[in-house]
Amino acid sequence: MLQQESEHQWLAISAFFVFIIIGAFFIKGTSHLPGIDLTENELGSDNRIMESHYIDKDNSFMLTYIDGTYEFVSMNSGIMNKLIDSNSEYDASSISHVTTLDNDSVIISSLQSDVILIDDSEMFTFETNFGEDNFSVSNIEQSSSDSQQYLLITRESGNLQSIRGLNSSGLTSSNTPNNENVNWQNLIHVEDQKWLATGIYNTPATSGDQSPATPNLRPVWATILWNGGYTAPMVESLQIGGYGEYHSTIKLNHEQVIIAGTHETILFNHQNNEIENIDYSSVAAISDKCNSAWLFNNKDSKSVLRFDEDSWDVESLPHNIPIDIEASGFDGTTIYLHGIDDNGNPKVLTFDTSAVGSIESGSGFLNLAFIIVSLIMFTIMGVNVFDKFKQ
Repeated sequence: MLQQESEHQWLAISAFFVFIIIGAFFIKGTSHLPGIDLTENELGSDNRIMESHYIDKDNSFMLTYIDGTYEFVSMNSGIMNKLIDSNSEYDASSISHVTTLDNDSVIISSLQSDVILIDDSEMFTFETNFGEDNFSVSNIEQSSSDSQQYLLITRESGNLQSIRGLNSSGLTSSNTPNNENVNWQNLIHVEDQKWLATGIYNTPATSGDQSPATPNLRPVWATILWNGGYTAPMVESLQIGGYGEYHSTIKLNHEQVIIAGTHETILFNHQNNEIENIDYSSVAAISDKCNSAWLFNNKDSKSVLRFDEDSWDVESLPHNIPIDIEASGFDGTTIYLHGIDDNGNPKVLTFDTSAVGSIESGSGFLNLAFIIVSLIMFTIMGVNVFDKFKQ
């Protein structure tokens, strides 16, 4: 047709532009995130998953709630093993935090003086109190530079919270002397001798800014310094947020940390102490690879925020999030969001991260088809133009 004269050339050009317009509509229509599915969770429709920790595709640990009872279970190639249930000497309902170590074993904090170590589905006591002080442990975090060092969030006498360190020599440090009216909740190691902690700041009643009956709770994060010795960890700097809470901290690289909150998100560079406020609220955050993270808002949200290689992108979902998110995890390929649907049934929303930008996704396939067809048409045009010049 392109070799013909007059109206045939215009017909071909018009058809090409129609192809461009139709392709643009299709690409726009398939611009939602692919690989999203809503299914029953791994433990069945009766189990409500309150916390999940995935080692890989075949191995995970979960805190579940079923028939009014909390249980802590492991999943190994689809086989469930109850580690802590109503018949155990431990109380699963008192579990305050679960930490995955660098060797894929798990440490459970349950407001006791020592914590529980689970390795290959075997349970051991992990000692944390080598002194004469009386305290319990509500959270424990391993150092990423020295696997034998840990930082602890403790509950001291008088029900006061504090922070202690545990080093490779089995020496437990003294507790932080001043916690700035903060109830610490989570920890993450960011660099040598430096940690980041998040919690809730309780404005003192003497400040006059609140009613004693309804205290004003605000989110707080701080950098903590500890040299690994007996000296107590010290609060280096403390930042108080507006309202809500910080639910996740994600270490992106050797310099930055995402502090994700229900009403605010912060990108913190712990090398130069730069703070960037991100206008996005979320209830769950997951890192799917180095220097990449996903932030999810709660039920009925139509988008997710994705951080990848120093850029923030809001990705559209094919439909609203159908569950109230209670737990999240990542097995190396798939992100799992556990929650409750409108009928109160436990469900899991999965995100296949390998499908994002792949040829198998709708947008990826149409982009590839558009490129191939366009190259063919331009090649034909170029050949015909070359033939005309030769003539």
